[in-house]
Amino acid sequence: HCIMDSLFFFFSKVLTLFFYPFPLFFLFGLLMIFFLHGYRQKLKLGFLLLFLFYFSNSFIANSLIESLEKKFPPVEISSLPESDALVVLGGMINTLGKYKGRPELTDSSDRLVDAVRIYKAGKAKKILFAGGSGILFAGEIKEADLAEKIFLDLGVAKEDLILERESKNTYENAIFSAKKIEEHNIKSLILVTSAFHSLRATACFKKANLNFVLFPTDYKSIDGNTNAFDIWMPSPHFLEISTIALKEWMGYLVYEIKGYL
Repeated sequence: HCIMDSLFFFFSKVLTLFFYPFPLFFLFGLLMIFFLHGYRQKLKLGFLLLFLFYFSNSFIANSLIESLEKKFPPVEISSLPESDALVVLGGMINTLGKYKGRPELTDSSDRLVDAVRIYKAGKAKKILFAGGSGILFAGEIKEADLAEKIFLDLGVAKEDLILERESKNTYENAIFSAKKIEEHNIKSLILVTSAFHSLRATACFKKANLNFVLFPTDYKSIDGNTNAFDIWMPSPHFLEISTIALKEWMGYLVYEIKGYL
């Protein structure tokens, strides 16, 4: 019985891959190469398949995201100094959800969860949430308003919650947070954001003349030494990780050119 269950689990993982859109795309693409006539046509399709495979495999995705995360190792909450407030940067709530009154968390929800953990550990007296809407042509719903509901439900006192609702990007996170920090006479600060985002975020907050202790979270990199079958297959997940890393490096470069850092 145990052997049959193990075999079922094995084949359920392997065979179902061939019914998913992403692996099917590569399978059909390879078949088309054999049926196409002409060397140039085969080469063009082969290049497109190789390009997509390159950025959707775990080893490239992991290398790209680790280039951002490795500078910011995890920090224990117990090692944080007691501070007047923590500022947590938005980017973990879907503002395009169909049900407008319901906050839907994204893959970066560790930012919000860890902010509450730090607050409940007594390391920060207040939580400043920085985030309006970074969606082009759809900025009417503010992430801070949705975050407020979650924070209150998780036990954060309303008087301990400060909302910054206008920022659209990391640069504005820092600029508008600095104003809130001055208004509330906050002297010591903990900055909470994703590890991959920490390079750009810390540079922006330093540019805004803010002193803070960084708490990186939401690590995307994986253990490359694992024998997990999934890491050997190209997947939309790893393509997304590659995209996040490339977007972050591009953002850092643009900010440097603009003088935001």
